[in-house]
Amino acid sequence: MKVLVFGAGSVGSYIGGLLSEKYDVTLLGRKHHMDAIEQNGLKITGKTEKLVHPKVWHSLGDLADIDLIILTVKAYNTETAMNDMVPYIRDDTIVLSLQNGLDNVETMRRMMKKEGYILSGITSHGVMRADDGHIHHAGHGETVLGETVPSGQGHAEKVAEMFNSVGIPTRVSTNVCGEMWAKAIVNAGINPITAITGLRNGSLLKVPALTALLERTCSEAIQVALAAKIRLPPCNIIEKTKDVARRTEENRSSMLQDIERGRRTEICSINGYISELGKRHGVDTPVNSTLTALVKGIEETAKIR
Repeated sequence: MKVLVFGAGSVGSYIGGLLSEKYDVTLLGRKHHMDAIEQNGLKITGKTEKLVHPKVWHSLGDLADIDLIILTVKAYNTETAMNDMVPYIRDDTIVLSLQNGLDNVETMRRMMKKEGYILSGITSHGVMRADDGHIHHAGHGETVLGETVPSGQGHAEKVAEMFNSVGIPTRVSTNVCGEMWAKAIVNAGINPITAITGLRNGSLLKVPALTALLERTCSEAIQVALAAKIRLPPCNIIEKTKDVARRTEENRSSMLQDIERGRRTEICSINGYISELGKRHGVDTPVNSTLTALVKGIEETAKIR
């Protein structure tokens, strides 16, 4: 099984790095990060301590005969990434979206011939890029995969088996849409607040006002999901969000890392998407709308500097 991780940042490097111990894995990502991995291997520290040696590609020019593409680019880059990949996707190539946001699969469906080979997944591992060629695994989490059409080909089970075989605990869900929404609600409750305050995940539970803000953000998102007839998993998602913050207490969320590096965030595909869907279904989302506006304002400030 030849695997390409497209957009190998923190999470993509972690998944691809562990898979590379057993499978033929190539990472495609930012040049400086790829150069460091090519020269010295990928160093993983924290909850996982490893030095692994996946192959790297700096461009798609040499791409051929890939069996599984794991897409880990930012949500706003999904269309660009798919445009790049479509010429290289065979009829039997599996493409797995392992991304934040709620609109990635819609984009992939528009651009791929074989919808049955599109998989969607989520992971709650806390991973940060410490330096080029070095990622820090701040917290363990679960990975969930699923088919995006009812008549799937069983590819989710095959990929989950691969993940489990290298120590990435993974299960297959028949309700991956609901699982994705649950993950998005968790992200909506943690990421923008950490991005605005500069705090690590666990600090949101140490400041009562921020814990209350997290709860209100998630509550709004849950109401939007129910109005949109999304079948959420049978769990208390607000408590799950707190548990994720607790388990990844030392993690700097991906949105905070983006803000710190002056990069665009995924706010529009998370809280922004929730707010827009709320409007369509008559659900007020003042907290999600405000968080979206504030993070977008911080993005604009970064452009001015």
